[in-house]
Amino acid sequence: MLNLLGPSADGVLSGEDQEGPVPVIGVLSAWADLVAEQIRQKPVSRTVSALTQFLLDHVEWACRQVWVADFAQELERLTKTLRRVSGIEPVRMLLPVTCPTCDLRTMIREEGSGWAAECRYCPAVRLSAREYGQLVTAQAQAVSTPGED
Repeated sequence: MLNLLGPSADGVLSGEDQEGPVPVIGVLSAWADLVAEQIRQKPVSRTVSALTQFLLDHVEWACRQVWVADFAQELERLTKTLRRVSGIEPVRMLLPVTCPTCDLRTMIREEGSGWAAECRYCPAVRLSAREYGQLVTAQAQAVSTPGED
């Protein structure tokens, strides 16, 4: 069972969350506190929904900070943990193009990922909507004009 409340929840006596040393609310509140401090705004309520909304409201600002890689890595790790323990997988749609790196038909659109397309096997291949549109156009042109390189 996942403990969303952390060490203060009933039945948790070890000082650790069931999924690691920092509970879900601890990860969210640490990042929300950092953002609030740096933008000189009051900290938000200590609920998962309030903390999540606060971080979403400031994600564009956070993406311009030197610590953004750590922020993204921690939140991705948290998301993976939540998916694993909840048994909920994101909706993935196979796309009708091949990966520009591995040339396999492994391009997908994953609900909630923020990418228009990504390769299931090439971690560096993550395309914006514009880049995906360009890939579709290029591959459609290649099919309509075979033999011309």
